[in-house]
Amino acid sequence: MPLPATTLAKFHQLRLFLLIVALMSSVYLLTYRARIESGDTLRALDAVTSQSRYGDWLMDESAWFKPPLRIRQWSGLPLGGYDVEQRLNIHLAIPLLKLAERLPRLGNIHTVWLFNIIVASMTVGLLYLCLRAMTYSDKVSIGVALGAGISSNLWAYSQTMFREPLVGFFLLLALYLVRLSMRRSILLRLAGIVAGLLALYLATETKYSALAALPALAAFALPSHRRLESAAMRRLSSAALALQVLLLLGLMFLQPLSQLIHSFYPDLDPADSYFSYALRIFLLSPGGSLWATSPLVLLSVAGAVALLRQGKHRLVWTVWLLTIGYSLGHALPTGEHWFGGLSWPPRFLVPILPILMLASAPILQIAASRRGKWSRLLLVALISYGIWIQFSAVSLSLAHYTDTLPPESGGISEWEPGLTQPRYFRWVILPGRWADLGIDFVWIRAGAFWWAIGYALFSLLLAHAIMTVLRHPGRRYARLAPLLALLALPLLILNLGSIYDRDPLTRSQSPALHDALDYLAGDARAGDILLLPNNLYSGFVLNHLDSPRPRPIVMPEAPAQAASDKQPAEVTSNNPNDWFDLFTVRALHHLAGKHDRLFLLANTNAFMPWSFRPYERYLALHYYPLREVALDHPDDTVRLLEYSTRFAAPNPMSIYAAEVMTDLVFGDTLRLRGFVMPGGDVYLAGDTLEISLLWQSDQTLAHNYTIAWFIAQPETGQVVVQGQDSAPQDGFAPTSTWAANLPVWDNRALRLPSNLPPGNYEVWIVVYRHDPTNGDILRLPVTGGAADNDNTIGRLPLNITVE
Repeated sequence: MPLPATTLAKFHQLRLFLLIVALMSSVYLLTYRARIESGDTLRALDAVTSQSRYGDWLMDESAWFKPPLRIRQWSGLPLGGYDVEQRLNIHLAIPLLKLAERLPRLGNIHTVWLFNIIVASMTVGLLYLCLRAMTYSDKVSIGVALGAGISSNLWAYSQTMFREPLVGFFLLLALYLVRLSMRRSILLRLAGIVAGLLALYLATETKYSALAALPALAAFALPSHRRLESAAMRRLSSAALALQVLLLLGLMFLQPLSQLIHSFYPDLDPADSYFSYALRIFLLSPGGSLWATSPLVLLSVAGAVALLRQGKHRLVWTVWLLTIGYSLGHALPTGEHWFGGLSWPPRFLVPILPILMLASAPILQIAASRRGKWSRLLLVALISYGIWIQFSAVSLSLAHYTDTLPPESGGISEWEPGLTQPRYFRWVILPGRWADLGIDFVWIRAGAFWWAIGYALFSLLLAHAIMTVLRHPGRRYARLAPLLALLALPLLILNLGSIYDRDPLTRSQSPALHDALDYLAGDARAGDILLLPNNLYSGFVLNHLDSPRPRPIVMPEAPAQAASDKQPAEVTSNNPNDWFDLFTVRALHHLAGKHDRLFLLANTNAFMPWSFRPYERYLALHYYPLREVALDHPDDTVRLLEYSTRFAAPNPMSIYAAEVMTDLVFGDTLRLRGFVMPGGDVYLAGDTLEISLLWQSDQTLAHNYTIAWFIAQPETGQVVVQGQDSAPQDGFAPTSTWAANLPVWDNRALRLPSNLPPGNYEVWIVVYRHDPTNGDILRLPVTGGAADNDNTIGRLPLNITVE
């Protein structure tokens, strides 16, 4: 039995929907950037990883960007929470993170940043379905949908992690569901309204401002009635619209109306308010308004006039109420922060874009007819201009725009001339930087040109399939064409895998960083913490760390750390508490108090004399350096350090004289006055053993000496484990810098072998330097205490017991 015509039509629309979504995602992936553009999107990605891996909302990977104001003692981690209440987009992005973690060679940033590409592509496909439900032809519906996809801000925002595209999808879905139920039975109509309200609820769960769309959706859902469609009611409707347009213009330009608004909103100061100014920028400015950055929206104005002439007022009122609801809703309460931060303007109005584009359908219908020659020319001009704007938006980071503005702008993206004067428009400034900065697509950064070739060919193939389905819907190829959409996933996985270790933005090309994460994947335990002293390697960790162990925390850059040999540090001080901001000092002690060990991924070393390395210094002073992990691909700028924080070391600023005193003297003047073993003298195999040595020199020393220490069997003299050799304080207190008679604390730790037999063991100390002529090791002789046969090994007067 042949299928009914309505069922065949639905299959036909479904085929086209799948092909449109695949085509738009392919186009967006041609310009894929996978770049964290702003602090808001960084924190959104941080929320995705925190919720997925730990079930909390703590901001660990973005702690450097926005440290918490308070650290509560009862909290397990000294981190602030994600302060965005509407988090549906975070939950929906988690499956992408799970996919990246499960499949090999998929970067987390590279994969999660696909979220808005999927959302924007689905929105374009849904726009086609909405127009078909409004009885427009396939040709017009596809034209409007693809036009919106390539010449509106949907393209620009497909490369971000902002919430607005998802809100726009749900608002459009709400209209579609209501539209499907029109002219149906009462039950089906009620079901459509309920489904539309559910879609609106999902929009508000993404961003509360979606409530501004409620009046528009209510107008769209009003039941049809012959009295409402009479000529008199249509004239009244047109007059009401005209009056509201005049009122909105008054709000933009007339001060008395601002005073009237002030009477309803006493907290709003009309003299200092950005309310009128924000409205003008949102709706009128040639460099920052909705139509300026998405020129095809202009057709919606002409389309609204055409709809009014046709007596179709419902959609016009929906578009109008949506526009004023969002514009007033954001201009009133946001004050000088109306603009939307580091984003393509106007970010707050992106959710209404898809619905506004519905109103442009009458103009495209005219352009598709024989009498639409001039309409076709206008359409081509607007689409071409829109493509230029969107390509400029995705070609480079918006930070380059503010960097290029003249000094009088103050580096502020909402600088007024940039919104009103053509020479400062974003799509004028950014293309001017292509010559020196290039274009920032992920496949260009990674040198993966097959990415562009693959998606260009795939896009052409999908466009051909759409045209075939339109012209010959009954042919076998047309029926099988949607299967092309299934190729999108394997093509995507292959391309993402090809850039996994090639993207310089995330430092994916560093074998040492990969070694560090590989080591942590095998050694880290549940609850372990990996500290990063700044955000230099945060992109790598965000992109490549696939395990919840260890938990990375990216700390703020210490003011005592110089940026380079040509950029001195902000702070120069001998007081360790001056090296950091208050949050960092408290956070380090909080973490050490809650965890037995900490890892630190350092990006400098002792061979960079300008590098003060405050995090390493501080941890060496207050806790116990355990070791520097040997990486398979050594790199002086990638060092993985481990610290034992089971105990706090003796306060280096106190006059504490140690628990156990010794008479050991190395050479003529280097005295070991005493030591502290905070873990006591009884251990288990595999335990960490911490020790603090208290040194003092009777006079200044001409050489720098290295301290070596061992755990040995006293009966056989066999060394069972050796600690890390270094100058005192993990190398930060060279002996040549010591003042005479001034005590120096030296904290050290080692891990006992897991197979160490039970018994009694000794701690041995050796002090040596290298002969500058031949590199031989020159040990200092030991006097004043127990020593070995050649008097170069000092034996501490305390045995440890391994049970």
